[in-house]
Amino acid sequence: MRREAHDLRSTSRWAALAAVALTVGCSVYDPTLIAEGNAGVPNRPAPSTSSPSDAQTLVFGLKDIFIRQSAEIAARTGLDLDATSTSSRDDATCLPRTLDGRVVGQPVVDAQNGIDNSLGANLLPTVGSALPCLEDNIALTQGRGVGTVVLWVRDWNGQPDDASVTAVLTTSVDGTTEDPSLVGFRASDPLNLVYLASNPAIPAPAPGWAFEDSWFLDPVDFREDDSGVPSLGRPKLEQVDGYVASGRLVVPLLDQTEFKLIAGDGSLPSDGWMTVVVNGGFLIGDISQDQRRLERGLFAGRFSIEGLGAATPDIGMCDINASVIGTLFGQFADVHSSPSGDGTGMECDAFSLGVTFAGVAGRIAGLAAFSRPKLQPCASAEPVQTDRCCPSEWLSGAARAETCDTPETAAKAAWFDALPSTIEIPVPVPEPLY
Repeated sequence: MRREAHDLRSTSRWAALAAVALTVGCSVYDPTLIAEGNAGVPNRPAPSTSSPSDAQTLVFGLKDIFIRQSAEIAARTGLDLDATSTSSRDDATCLPRTLDGRVVGQPVVDAQNGIDNSLGANLLPTVGSALPCLEDNIALTQGRGVGTVVLWVRDWNGQPDDASVTAVLTTSVDGTTEDPSLVGFRASDPLNLVYLASNPAIPAPAPGWAFEDSWFLDPVDFREDDSGVPSLGRPKLEQVDGYVASGRLVVPLLDQTEFKLIAGDGSLPSDGWMTVVVNGGFLIGDISQDQRRLERGLFAGRFSIEGLGAATPDIGMCDINASVIGTLFGQFADVHSSPSGDGTGMECDAFSLGVTFAGVAGRIAGLAAFSRPKLQPCASAEPVQTDRCCPSEWLSGAARAETCDTPETAAKAAWFDALPSTIEIPVPVPEPLY
């Protein structure tokens, strides 16, 4: 359902909540809200709950993106993507992978309630071991506004039930807690916000994560208008089939939806980023009663073997290339890449994925003029030293002075210290979602 453009600063509050008030303890997988017995999503409300005149918007900067999963955590993080509780090779939907006519795949047993999260159970622990600061670096850049994932929800009626909302998933080039009219980008540095009236330029403060942050979005996610300039009103990928059920936002993701995780700003050779391109899936979370938070968020979908092979070098796993992914890790492929059907009779060529997050309300200030350049730590001919300058390493006993022993890493350590207390690093282990 398409509607007119709406005011980005809409702040209208909940109405008529008496009968359907949200509770803090509500679980994302409350059995009373799920149509099937397995880990799914709540049913869409009746069409009468939505209207073309619905005009409220929500903007959430995402944080606490938890990727250092163990098998135990992965078992409770995700959705039943293939509508099957797989317990052995005999009841799997797609066929185990073959290589040169030899079966190399193995049955990836689903977790409780049919949860599919093979990537979290089998690959993310490897990533955490090889790149001990990866999650810390992602949390640091997110917290500083550098590539923060932004979820923009539009066309909402402001009520706990709405059968049709639109969502845009994008990223910020930079963000700030300052009044956006006072800051901007200069030609000498088009990626970092500064006070425009300053000479020399004074950096704008980083986001405060106290519901007043402004985000300048990446222009690559928006189409050009008639004048050839990217327009905020023309996002390239709109998730138009979303809805809200009992305060729970549900966004069915279109094929080829990108989820970008930036792990650095380019100041260290090891800085990189990972683009997760999902083939279908869901983004869900509970809108808090005061509309300031998106709680118990979950990003779940299918990540192809090919996509993972292309992405791993971009975060610094230089020896784990597409060939290694296909042969060594490909055995853990548990779903078919196509979201249509369940892949019955086809070879498993994708990994299921579930990642948790939280959202904090803010506002969109506009589009930046330029995108941040993609970071490619493996592009250099020189070996890239593993980054160990981060709180996770310090808490495990590594000396801060030894892990942050260059001017660049010392500056990075100071950034960790300067983050607001609401940005926790290491990212806290999420509570069970069901």
